[in-house]
Amino acid sequence: MTVKRQVEILDAEHTRAMRDSAVRFIDEPSLPRYEDVQRYGHAFHRDLWRLIPRIQQLTGYIREGDVQAKAALAGVGEAHRRLDEIERAGLSGEFERVKRLARSVVALCDHHENLTRSTS
Repeated sequence: MTVKRQVEILDAEHTRAMRDSAVRFIDEPSLPRYEDVQRYGHAFHRDLWRLIPRIQQLTGYIREGDVQAKAALAGVGEAHRRLDEIERAGLSGEFERVKRLARSVVALCDHHENLTRSTS
């Protein structure tokens, strides 16, 4: 018996909001307050856990060996590695860790956009 998982549908506005938040964090000119770093970190975790299954689903609709799908799945792998990173000591260490999460959010939003364009 095969169990199908429901995957949240993400529209362009939703992924744009995720990307904009991540880019805003990456472009911070100075270290934000620790509480802000934590808040963004939680948001990026949530965003990645929404994007990952959607990208995995979308890559299933593209023909095998497609470079775009392989790149998207590599981005998913990198996002998983970043999600597994433990909290860093000190504000600057934690800021850099959350920045890596933000970079994965941007990358997966780009992959999501590219994949939805190629499957439509």
